Amino acid sequence: MLLRPAKRAIPAIARLIQFRTLPNFFINFRTLKIDESTTKPLAEEVIQSNDLVTEKEIGVKKYKTIPLGINPAYDEAIKYILQDKANKYQQIKQIDEQINNFSKAELNDEIIKELEVLHKRKYLLQVQAEVNDPEVRWNFKNDIIDMSKPVYRHLKEKHWKSGPLPKLMERITQMYVVPDIFPDLEPTMCLEFKFDDEFVEPGRFQRPIRTINPPTIVMNSFHVETRLYTLIMVDPDMPDVENKSFQMQWHWLITNIPISATKIDISGGNEILKYVPPHPPKGTKYHRYTLGAFEQSNGKIEMSKMDLKMNVREFVSQHNLILRGATFFREVWDKDVSSIYKDQLGIHEPIYSKPPKIDHYLDETGKKRPSKFIETL
Repeated sequence: MLLRPAKRAIPAIARLIQFRTLPNFFINFRTLKIDESTTKPLAEEVIQSNDLVTEKEIGVKKYKTIPLGINPAYDEAIKYILQDKANKYQQIKQIDEQINNFSKAELNDEIIKELEVLHKRKYLLQVQAEVNDPEVRWNFKNDIIDMSKPVYRHLKEKHWKSGPLPKLMERITQMYVVPDIFPDLEPTMCLEFKFDDEFVEPGRFQRPIRTINPPTIVMNSFHVETRLYTLIMVDPDMPDVENKSFQMQWHWLITNIPISATKIDISGGNEILKYVPPHPPKGTKYHRYTLGAFEQSNGKIEMSKMDLKMNVREFVSQHNLILRGATFFREVWDKDVSSIYKDQLGIHEPIYSKPPKIDHYLDETGKKRPSKFIETL
């Protein structure tokens, strides 16, 4: 929810945010006549960050200031934003006092519900206090993001839900990842992966030679507390010749991965099944290599081996897992797959093809059958 500055300031601040590098808040409070008792602590914090160095000196982008007094409308907008921020933090201070008082009392269902309401209200105020700050907006636009702060978590989740998430769901649906692998999917986590240090969009084709080594996994969650997750990677498109169907093949399994808003990699997890490089057999259509991130609702999973005959749904049911995020990529056979079978997997490469079409007008040698035989068909 964006706060609305004074009407006459809106056009100017919008133009500056869109087209210019925006300033830190270096403000003469006597000139602007702002209540210093509420805004001075905020200003002192900002002024300390004004000792800037150039981009050339540090080699990275950094927010820069422009002096006030050039555009009166802009000055009024900044004045409004600062005053509103101070008011919001004053309300947060009062909520903290209420939370502290409730925490001292004996907990019951009513108090727990009240604490939940207070924490939600505090989070909303923290977001509203910072979301109109030009520096916050500039940082987010330039990917300088501190996920420990509510405002950045809010902006990142909002961005994900407005762009990447609809695209993911469209491709997941078009490629029948749901329901072929997962019965349904309502993501609350942005699960991403990289090959060769490059992010891959959901459903994109990859060359087998590029995916010999495991991808870099990024599990973007929006909760502050640390929770345990399981990561899987499967291929649902391996031929099952016996049943004239398809079977699921496991490629990767890691359990007990600690994840929070600030810890997004898979370090600290237990690798139950080492990464198996994708190897789509010759003669098959494209394969959907699917990654899924599951929250472990029952806490830590104790296991050392994986039953490779178990399908995903059985595994999820057995360990009471909750699907929080998913993505996938596709591959087809090329000449590099033969070397993967030989050098990486150490097994014989299977080759599949369609069964030959039976021609009733030809005999076993391929010659045309006698006309008498044809009449009896």
